[in-house]
Amino acid sequence: MEIGHRPLNAYSDRISVRPGETIRFHVSCEGPEAHDTRVVRLVCADDNPRGAPFRAEPVVSALEGRHPGRPQVIHAGSHGLVPASPAFACASLTLQALVMPTTPDKGRQAILGTWSQSSHTGTSLIVGDDGALGLIAGDGRASTVVTTGVPMVARAWYRVSASFDAGTATVELRQEPLDGGRGVVVRRVLTLDPVGREGPLLIAAWHRAHEDGRGYHDGCFNGRIEAPRLSSRALDAAEIAGDGGAAVVAAWDFSRGISGEHLEDVSGNGHHGQTVHLPERAVRGAGWSGREMCWRHAPAEYGAIHFHDDDVYDAGWDESHRWTVPAGTRSALYALQLTCEDGEEFVPFAVVPPRGTRQAPICFLLSTATYMAYANSGRHFRNDAVEMKQFRATVMTRADCFLQAHSEYGLSTYDTHSDGSGVSISSRLRPVLNMRPRVRVWGLAADTHILSWMEHEGFAFDVVTDEELHAEGVGVLDGYSMVVTGTHPEYHTAEMLDAIAAYTQRGGRLIYTGANGFYWRIAYHPSKPGVIECCKTEGGTRSWVAEVGEYFMSFTGEYGGLWRRSGRTPQALTGVGFTAQGFDFSSPYRRLPDAADPRAAFIFEGIDEQVIGDFGLVGGGAAGLELDRADVALGTPAHTLVLARSFGHSEGMLVVTEEMTSNQPVIGHGHPFVHADITFFEIEGGGAVFSTGSIAFAGSLPVNGFDNNVARLMGNVVRRFLDPAPFEGFDASRPPARAIA
Repeated sequence: MEIGHRPLNAYSDRISVRPGETIRFHVSCEGPEAHDTRVVRLVCADDNPRGAPFRAEPVVSALEGRHPGRPQVIHAGSHGLVPASPAFACASLTLQALVMPTTPDKGRQAILGTWSQSSHTGTSLIVGDDGALGLIAGDGRASTVVTTGVPMVARAWYRVSASFDAGTATVELRQEPLDGGRGVVVRRVLTLDPVGREGPLLIAAWHRAHEDGRGYHDGCFNGRIEAPRLSSRALDAAEIAGDGGAAVVAAWDFSRGISGEHLEDVSGNGHHGQTVHLPERAVRGAGWSGREMCWRHAPAEYGAIHFHDDDVYDAGWDESHRWTVPAGTRSALYALQLTCEDGEEFVPFAVVPPRGTRQAPICFLLSTATYMAYANSGRHFRNDAVEMKQFRATVMTRADCFLQAHSEYGLSTYDTHSDGSGVSISSRLRPVLNMRPRVRVWGLAADTHILSWMEHEGFAFDVVTDEELHAEGVGVLDGYSMVVTGTHPEYHTAEMLDAIAAYTQRGGRLIYTGANGFYWRIAYHPSKPGVIECCKTEGGTRSWVAEVGEYFMSFTGEYGGLWRRSGRTPQALTGVGFTAQGFDFSSPYRRLPDAADPRAAFIFEGIDEQVIGDFGLVGGGAAGLELDRADVALGTPAHTLVLARSFGHSEGMLVVTEEMTSNQPVIGHGHPFVHADITFFEIEGGGAVFSTGSIAFAGSLPVNGFDNNVARLMGNVVRRFLDPAPFEGFDASRPPARAIA
């Protein structure tokens, strides 16, 4: 058995569902012939014995019972797919494109054509085993490969072509670097008689049928392809450089339809195609001039697509189970639990209230966009600098080991592709192994500290996900007395920020229980469900940086990167914003003079201690992992009360990079920006915002059976926010008792 073997893996077609709707589950059993299933309400996903006990309450459903299982495979690798056509079975032909290979030394890779590894028929333009341009062709029994013998340079642009004249059995390969270097032309006579293949034509892959009947591709290309073209005879050099004339069978212009999956054939012959597994679009082409940085303004200069052999959008597994949510089902966090003799698997999802209804006065926003951004993140064991950053040795889980051996399960926006380029697109239509119970306390597992605390205190709540917030706007929040965020609501679309801002401006009350929130700008795909795009641009704490000229997202054309760089700081929305991060231990808060302001009296009712949160399940304190601070210069409302500030952080708690304008020595706890702030401010019309400034904060709630000063402080805020009475003593024109640092 391999290290990290997982006998069960699964995902669902939705991350949220309403009563009356159906959610479908896709399961792979690697080893066991059967598994048991049941639906559970997931109250606490953390199994730390010092906190709230792990709690997954069974829900009566028709899914309960034992079911047969079988292994299912993910066929990763983005490519273009053009439906079969008799016109593709040319006896003589020319295949050509502009290409920028990024891993030419990785072995044989497809560029364009109809070659089938299964039937040994068709012809494709390829990168050869030697890293040089090549052609592969087959006669139905065997295949042959011809290359130029000159390896291509990684990340350099080339004009490449292969012409075959059936009358002379001659292949002519042209490999011309676009940087002015010397090109190479090679002519060879084929030793076999190629058999044409009518269908389908693939770009950045070739055909290979798989035993499961679903997979059909292999040989995926890493790099950029632009202006691929197929002609029905052997063209000469001038014709290849020109328009090809009447011999052109298909010519695809990738500068058209950049925001979608359509591949437009501009030859007039109608051989349109589509992309598969969402390769990266809106990337610089071979003719990028640098005069325009936005693809919408000069689409012709962004006529390339960047394909990756580890792209995956939809695992495409067959459906294993489905559950139609009964009417009257409580809004909450649920999961499908699968068990077998060797292990278990959970597939979490939210049941949200029927559209236009409210089951409780509190809305808990499940940060599903952030879960997707981190989906299957392997950064902590692939990055050599992580241990220095975390001030501790990396501990690999069973899931980490599995993912290291199974790149086909997809990557997170914190990872890089196999060719070193950053991952800007992430999907939930695959098993997401870190969005599970009993894993590292981050994301969903950490957010259940809040859910289990509200359950313990008797605060009734609904669960709404980022997908409803994005699609339905402020209407999904209207009617709630208050909204509570998760511990790390980092990724948002413009629609999501607009909805939260409108909610508070209409008198709504917001509790932001985390840090590093409202940080990165993302886009949801306009037509494909369950996928986000995030361009990591000039600023911000990030593991890779977008290429110059590729800062505008392909899905929507919006400028990517930090919301701070788009003029919408988290401080303006919540009072605090990202300031420092460190992963060795967590620290407590100390009350500040603003805590004595009469406006804050309700917050500290029954709390005599000056130090808050010198305990916790995440690092031993309430202020840790990532911290937010108040700053009027960055948008914190001037009348904000800074109630408490963290202290005692280590040298490993470092200021975020966006606060630095030049190289500086390592900056730790002595820097004035290294602290978390607990803040409160009111908004005209009855709204109010309370923020905790730390990802680790919620990890203090369950300590001592939820009987502690962090839990009491949160309880005071929730009870007051549920009270519709207006806040007294509020004057937005008057600064607080203590100036904000």
